[in-house]
Amino acid sequence: MASNVPRFASFRPKPKAAPEPPSPPLRHTAAEPPAKEKDRSKSESSSTRAYFSDRRGDTDLWRYGSLNRRDTPPYRRYGHGFVLGLSADQKIDRANSTDKMLCITPATRGRPERLLTHKRAHLSNERALRLLKTANGTGDLQQDFMLLSANTKTRRHESSGGEDDGAPEQDYRRIQGPESTKPADPDTQYDSETGVSIDREVTRKNAELVRQTREHPEDAQGWLALIAHQEAMLKLERPSAELTASDKAHLADIRISTYEEALKKIGKDESSQLKLYKGLLEEAKRAWDGAKLASRWAEVLAKHPHSAHLWTMYLDFVQSRFTSFKYEDCRATFFKCIETLRTSTNAVPPAKSLHILLRLTSMTHEAGYQELALAVWQALLEFHLLLPPETDANMRTFEEFWDSEVPRIGEQEAKGWKHCNADDSPPAGPPSLDKRDASYVALEDFRKRELEAMNKLRCAGRTSDDTAEDDAFHTIFFSDLEPYLHIIPLNTPTTLIIEAFLCFCGLPPLPHLAAHQQEWWSDPFLQRQCQSASRHADESAHFKLIHKRFLNCPLKRFCMTTELLFEQDFPLDSIRLSADFIRRLLKLLAFELSSYDIIGEYLLAFELRHFSSAVFKTAKRLSKARPSSLRLYNAYGLVESHLGNSAKADQVFSMALSMQTDNTALSTPGTLDLFSNWVLEALHTAGKTEALWRLISPLGKLPAGATPVTPPDHALIQNACAMLSGISERALLCQNHTAAITSTSLFALSVYLSEDYNAERALETHHNLSAWFASHKLSNTRSAELHAQVIARFLTYHSTHAAIVKPAQIRTTLEPLIARFPANTILLSLYAANEARFSIDDRVRGIMHQSSLHRSDDRSVVSWVFAIHYETLKGETAGSTSHSIRALYKRCSGSTGAHCLALWNAYLRFELSQLQHELSRRPDKRPGKGGKTRKWEMSVHDAEQRVKETFYTGLRHVPWCKDYVMLAFTDAKDVFTEVEKLGLYRVIQEKELRLYVELDGVDA
Repeated sequence: MASNVPRFASFRPKPKAAPEPPSPPLRHTAAEPPAKEKDRSKSESSSTRAYFSDRRGDTDLWRYGSLNRRDTPPYRRYGHGFVLGLSADQKIDRANSTDKMLCITPATRGRPERLLTHKRAHLSNERALRLLKTANGTGDLQQDFMLLSANTKTRRHESSGGEDDGAPEQDYRRIQGPESTKPADPDTQYDSETGVSIDREVTRKNAELVRQTREHPEDAQGWLALIAHQEAMLKLERPSAELTASDKAHLADIRISTYEEALKKIGKDESSQLKLYKGLLEEAKRAWDGAKLASRWAEVLAKHPHSAHLWTMYLDFVQSRFTSFKYEDCRATFFKCIETLRTSTNAVPPAKSLHILLRLTSMTHEAGYQELALAVWQALLEFHLLLPPETDANMRTFEEFWDSEVPRIGEQEAKGWKHCNADDSPPAGPPSLDKRDASYVALEDFRKRELEAMNKLRCAGRTSDDTAEDDAFHTIFFSDLEPYLHIIPLNTPTTLIIEAFLCFCGLPPLPHLAAHQQEWWSDPFLQRQCQSASRHADESAHFKLIHKRFLNCPLKRFCMTTELLFEQDFPLDSIRLSADFIRRLLKLLAFELSSYDIIGEYLLAFELRHFSSAVFKTAKRLSKARPSSLRLYNAYGLVESHLGNSAKADQVFSMALSMQTDNTALSTPGTLDLFSNWVLEALHTAGKTEALWRLISPLGKLPAGATPVTPPDHALIQNACAMLSGISERALLCQNHTAAITSTSLFALSVYLSEDYNAERALETHHNLSAWFASHKLSNTRSAELHAQVIARFLTYHSTHAAIVKPAQIRTTLEPLIARFPANTILLSLYAANEARFSIDDRVRGIMHQSSLHRSDDRSVVSWVFAIHYETLKGETAGSTSHSIRALYKRCSGSTGAHCLALWNAYLRFELSQLQHELSRRPDKRPGKGGKTRKWEMSVHDAEQRVKETFYTGLRHVPWCKDYVMLAFTDAKDVFTEVEKLGLYRVIQEKELRLYVELDGVDA
């Protein structure tokens, strides 16, 4: 290196000395310090000899037991992390290097993408780590041991006798990468067996299904199982269960090709072909464009023209296709469907015909033709339920009745077709409408007058009306109604027609178990209104209030019972009908159809909500008209109970129970419900002891020795339990599942109260009935769902009255019930209230995603609405933000809620509330100087863009809804410009939706 030193003129080097011969190496003792080795560059021997013999060794090995780290030089670094002596494509890994170990990494690798933001996060091949308990128990004893001192002067001969059992220590500053097979955390190990076994099971099942389709190509179930399994195959090695939009499209392509192959090999079995076509067209919505899908629909309906289910799916497609939707074309498709099914050799069930009629009239109402939609239902109720007793009651006589313009059902002074008189005067017409105000801007005047007409011109007009006499769509003639009267047969059940009208109005169903209720009330096309929950609700931590908040879901779904009916709100906002109209309609039906006590029961529940001061008068009239009806006495007792008159309710229940005529207690129809409500009334007002005394008194009269302090004898309670058990067994034999559920719940309550709030014993009784349903393959029926609701009611009482409550017991009881009935809001609300105590372990989200939000066989949006409701009530402190709520809205609108008007209304109002929140946070902010955009302006602009994006996306999915378009002129009028509003006005004209007010100079 001396030759490399620069030379200057002022310094002259000394002449080199003559080289001396090399001297023999000297031996050093331990006492003598070793002489320092001369510089190798100055030693000629070092340059001529390739090696030398070191006979002295390193004393540091004796002193420290290893190399002296202070004397070990660091690697000579240069540049930005490069190491002298290594190639230029290698450099130091700063992330993994430590003071004991140096890691080398390729110098040309790209910057690593962030874990949560890069596009291929879900494609990670890293296996999951989990904490594993050491199998050897002695290892746990050494986990907290730390060696504080050790003799490092280890002799070589002491360690050479055997291997070191411990792991080798990391070399100081060694150049090597980390071991990829060893986790960084010593407390974790690779969970290799579980993941591999799951993947192997998925692929094995796929191979079996493929083999089954090859061996039995005519088996449709085998093909459907293979198609359903493709989602699990696509999710292999994915840490998330959610599929992206591209994944869903890819999955749809895979399934479509499998469906096509199955249809070629399935044979000529029509039922199997229908199953495959249903699945094929469902998947085609995600992968094909509208024109291709329409062509395939025409082909399929030509092959199977009499399939009611295929026609329903086709109506969904026609009604929701934005590019081709026009009101008249869609209406014509509905009538083509009805006419085709009517000519079918296979009779269409009345419930299915009414469902199609429901869809047609709801679409008509939402398109703006509200007078026609309501007139259709008035005509159907008059023609089928209130027809005259004469044998000549036919279409001709009904035409005379309608064109006479006498009051019709629901209107003031209406008597019904059977009691009408041609001399009756027509009802008063609608109030007059405001004229055009020149002082208003054109669009503002349009908004004001259009909304006024929509609210005032609600019922069908008459030729004698002075208002809207020039409106061709306001006056409804018999010729307009005649095609609708032929849709349903004359022998359609009375309650079925009434329930269809209630569903049209958005009201709760009648309190009985029927298969059509779930299909009608869960149809997304029939749900109009869904109000978002408020974040500013009562934040009390009391269980009753928490449960009440969760139970108040904007959309509800459960099996309707008489007790639940008296707790409903009976909303009428979405249908724009007055409560007086519905009250008059129900009252006319209740008194004319005297054999249907269920209608009178519904009337009392409706009046309790909207006319509470007049409900007593109606109840007395009904009881006087039907003095032997135990169902009406039960409803009257519930009215008194809900109004706080507990003593009067007890008197009604007790008196009605004493009217039993059979010798066997509780054998008369209706007495079991009376007895149950009598006991529950005591349980909620008087307490445990009074409820036990009533449980042993099925005839409605307490024993002479009954006291409110001393409970009845154990023998009396056992007799009551035996009686209730016998009633349950007889009811099951007679297939009367509702009576069996009621008696079982009373039996469980007797055990629970007599054994000092022993929930385990009561649940054991309920589990016995659940086992009976399972043994008879009835676990997923409406009866089993009703039983699940009864169990939830018992657990609710237990949670609020027992001294010791085990949340785990409630959780384990509800989870299998929710798995079977994932959209039941009674079960979900109780589960959410129970888990509110443990906000860290968010099990509600978990069970919603497992059971409720990934079921492809459920069209209902109730599960999604409850998930949004739950997320809204949680608040930011529990991990809920506007982003998480928005994500749920987007996911729902991309699946079952895509064509649900109620969901899009709620979604748009949520974005409007977020915009209002941004504006309220900055009331005094001023815009930036010099045209610069400030941060708060960007936030407001982004919120406005989200409102517009949500609105236009919803418009593409619900093109038949005029009310939705009108939101741009009402709730969101400050967000849209004049040009955008004019464009939306043209959309209303283009889609042939109803307009009361026309803008001059605006063409479609």
